[in-house]
Amino acid sequence: MIQKRDNSKATEPAQGRSAGTAPTGRRSDHVDEMVTTKGWDTSLVWRLMREVRGHRWLFAGSFGVLAVLFLLELAGPWILRGAIDGPVNAALAAKSSGALADAAGWRQSLWWWALAYVAVAAVGCGFRYLEISFLTRTGQAAITDIRAKVFAHLQRLDLAYFDRTPTGSLVTRVTTDVENLNEMFTSGLVVLGFDLIKILALLGVLFAIHVKLALVVVAMLPLLIGVSMIFRGGARDAHRTVRARLARLNGYLQEVLSGIRVVQVFRREARVSGHFAGLLKHYLAANVRTILLFAMFFPLLDFVVNAVQGATVWVGGIEIAGSILSYGVFLQFWLYVNLLLNPVRELGERYNVLQSAFASAERIFAVLDTKPNVREPDPERRVELSRDAAFHVRFEQVSFGYIEGIEVISNVSFEIPPGASVAVVGATGAGKSTLVNLLLRFYDPTHGRITIDGIDLRDYDLMSLRRHMGLVLQEDFLFAGTVRENLSMEREWIAEEDLELALENSQARTVIEARAGGLDAAVAERGATFSTGERQLIAIARALAGDPRLVILDEATASVDSGVEGQIEEAQRKLLEQRGSLVIAHRLSTVRRCDEILVMHRGQLRERGTHEELIATGGIYARLYKLQFS
Repeated sequence: MIQKRDNSKATEPAQGRSAGTAPTGRRSDHVDEMVTTKGWDTSLVWRLMREVRGHRWLFAGSFGVLAVLFLLELAGPWILRGAIDGPVNAALAAKSSGALADAAGWRQSLWWWALAYVAVAAVGCGFRYLEISFLTRTGQAAITDIRAKVFAHLQRLDLAYFDRTPTGSLVTRVTTDVENLNEMFTSGLVVLGFDLIKILALLGVLFAIHVKLALVVVAMLPLLIGVSMIFRGGARDAHRTVRARLARLNGYLQEVLSGIRVVQVFRREARVSGHFAGLLKHYLAANVRTILLFAMFFPLLDFVVNAVQGATVWVGGIEIAGSILSYGVFLQFWLYVNLLLNPVRELGERYNVLQSAFASAERIFAVLDTKPNVREPDPERRVELSRDAAFHVRFEQVSFGYIEGIEVISNVSFEIPPGASVAVVGATGAGKSTLVNLLLRFYDPTHGRITIDGIDLRDYDLMSLRRHMGLVLQEDFLFAGTVRENLSMEREWIAEEDLELALENSQARTVIEARAGGLDAAVAERGATFSTGERQLIAIARALAGDPRLVILDEATASVDSGVEGQIEEAQRKLLEQRGSLVIAHRLSTVRRCDEILVMHRGQLRERGTHEELIATGGIYARLYKLQFS
């Protein structure tokens, strides 16, 4: 990624993060991570449903399997009632009256009832497998689409968003938050929706079996629902806090691991560990709060469930004693009450799943709803930058600031004619790299405009614009994979011979040939298995492979030793042949041959001319040159 800051420290965003820093403070959860909406957000549910509507047949299949399982659950108690009130009751009646019971007849009848019960259980076992299979597949299919969408959207956001958002927080949203939705689509919305249908159906069945007992159950249900309603009050806020603190923890961990060398060099291990322990303590406290909520909720819920069952036994026992209710009907009613209480009892757990998922969904949609400041032009004015373009670049009174109200560059105007080489020099924080950021359209100017062949950059198709530009940074980034993948970067128009030519002209061939596998040699994360100079040569080869019209060199030799600098400068010479270029440099020896040198000072273009002209004027450039070479 291109270096995003060259202005003074005072103008950097509060969330700007340099690799290796170990900050001792962060903003509070409720400022940077907490997202709040109402307890049940119908619009949020509908939006989630729209996100996964492509898998509606999987959801329908899940509902179908749950419906069959419900019918099988209803069949079991009905079979037991038939067995008890049928052959068992007949045998008991015959025995009590002293009549000789037909043992073979009632036993055979009881056998068929028992066989039917086992058959229903066997079919139910098969449908349990289908239930788990369908729900799991539905959840995984849904979150796969959402995760891909979030990741794709993140790549479209401009660098300003990443300036103010910790990387660890974004990683949490793509991984943990999206994974949280899996349970929502399975044991959350799908099962909750069917549980509500099941509760209504069972209430109807209970009233059909025995009205008096059903009224007892209905009278006790508000207690059960009330406990769940009380519990839900704190559940969502607790889950928001857990997610926010996990994001902070991940962000700090990612930051420290990225800058582990700096941490070790400056012996910051104890301080970093102390700060990490503090974040862990806050995360633990948030989890403990959630656990305590459940620790209070479930015992209280069990007590209310037992109270409902106790009331059923009391009234049902009186009805049986009065010969109003048979044993079989009471057993069927009792089992149906348990079927009713199970989903009612689990409403709290389902709600907990939804609260956790809603908290994650809010954070995910906060990302998806973020609109990039740098956008593709409207189709009616979009222009494709062709290979035949002259590529005449102009900065026309350009001003820009990373923070509103604080300008990093002010009223800058210059041009890069086709094939010309223009260098930009100046002290740190003068605004040099900002010019690169604007030219590559990572940011848009706050005032003025940048044009290529007279057309504003904002009117060019972004892909075609950047396709014709080559970029080499001070510390270029190599991705884990192979050398070939890092050179081609999935640019399908680059052929094998283009790669070979790029290696030859960039002086990188010797680096590649020294590795087992050549172009297919493995590259470790961030190119750690290559030296800084070798990474620079590979980066130049990567730029050459795309045959760019304009080359941008941002401090490309600032981090290498003098032994490698000669190779890199020769590679740069090949790279710049017959191409326009913008060269950012601290080492003034690298810009002496440029067609024009621009001197930036405190965000303004203060001097311009050739090396000889600027030396003759005795201004800022002459003083910088004297400081470097005296």
